[in-house]
Amino acid sequence: MCPSRKLLNDVTRRWSILVLATLLDGALRFGQIRERVDGISDRMLSATLGALAEDRLIVKDDADGTYALTEPGCQIARQSLDLFDSLYLALDEIVNARQAGSGAAGASAGVVAPDDVAGSSDGAAGAPAGATS
Repeated sequence: MCPSRKLLNDVTRRWSILVLATLLDGALRFGQIRERVDGISDRMLSATLGALAEDRLIVKDDADGTYALTEPGCQIARQSLDLFDSLYLALDEIVNARQAGSGAAGASAGVVAPDDVAGSSDGAAGAPAGATS
């Protein structure tokens, strides 16, 4: 397996991204991390911390038993906050669409093609598919 795929897999696991974001507040002990990452078991936290340490995204200070982000871990954690912000901004719309049963309606459900987000050659940058100006 390609090293970048392993790293991507390790970072994007449900618990990993939450642990990284939690450590942005500073070095924390195992129990403090567990308290802040709601729902994680001791076993899963231990495995997550081990994987993140193996990837050198966090380090453990054995003297005081705390875990802290490395510089690469800090960069990834900060970027994850942007993802979290985007998710929270879209959350109401997504929940409403799910409740309305319109999840697979395509363009009528607000689906935007990647080319429309990046801009298109006809000058309608950012316009959803099928939109008119």
